[in-house]
Amino acid sequence: MRHALFGLGLLAFVPLGGDAAAQSSDFAYAPGTQHYRVVTENHREQIQGGGRAPFEFDVTTTQLVTLRLAAKSRDTLQFDITLDSVAVSTKFDAPAPDVRHLFGDKLTGLISPQGKVYRFDPPAGTTDADIVALYTAFRRFLVPFPTARVAAGTSWADTATQHVDKDGFSVAVRSISLTRVTGDTTVNGKPAWRVVRHTDIVQSGQSSGATDSAKITLQGQGSVNSVHVLSHDGVYLGSLSTQRIDLTEKNNISESAPITQTIKSTVERLPDSP
Repeated sequence: MRHALFGLGLLAFVPLGGDAAAQSSDFAYAPGTQHYRVVTENHREQIQGGGRAPFEFDVTTTQLVTLRLAAKSRDTLQFDITLDSVAVSTKFDAPAPDVRHLFGDKLTGLISPQGKVYRFDPPAGTTDADIVALYTAFRRFLVPFPTARVAAGTSWADTATQHVDKDGFSVAVRSISLTRVTGDTTVNGKPAWRVVRHTDIVQSGQSSGATDSAKITLQGQGSVNSVHVLSHDGVYLGSLSTQRIDLTEKNNISESAPITQTIKSTVERLPDSP
């Protein structure tokens, strides 16, 4: 069930107000500490033969996290995420994963003031698959801007290839993203940028540790659509995303019916404690 714990989806909450006058300005993430609620709803469905109903289940994961950004130098921020709590709920007839060992874990890395990741990887020798999955998911928590200057209508494309060991598979994931700043908005009276991203995903891999005759290959393709909101003064306010991917598995003898996975993710910035 680890795939249901930490999906590839992005993160989300968008309380949009009316549009402000379009403008251009320099953007940088502000040093400081912010708290977020991250909710991921994972729906997995597979067609079954013989007139049987599709096999499907839903898993919801709720995480409370603390983001801390601290200036290291003129062009580098320390990027820390602490996992304050995790709750997993499902109606699937199986024990929920025990995630208590993750409480209080801190993920650390370095980013540019515009959110480009310089370093954000598990410590050398990490064998806990859940920790590796957390680093993979939160690597995309902040929107990376290619330049400091931001204006309505600014757009850019980027391509990434990632290798993931997941659910007994070694998988290569290739993504092509188009990101666009669609304009100004306001959140609680403060000016903010609204950023829309579309990502196409192709993944392929095979089961790990099996003999050649028993290996299972995995193929998948899908997309992610997301909306992010960031204040002009450099605070990430949240996002909303939906990811859909279709997967097939096959061995030397047969091929599985398509598996469809839909992940809806939200991130809500929590108010500061009084």
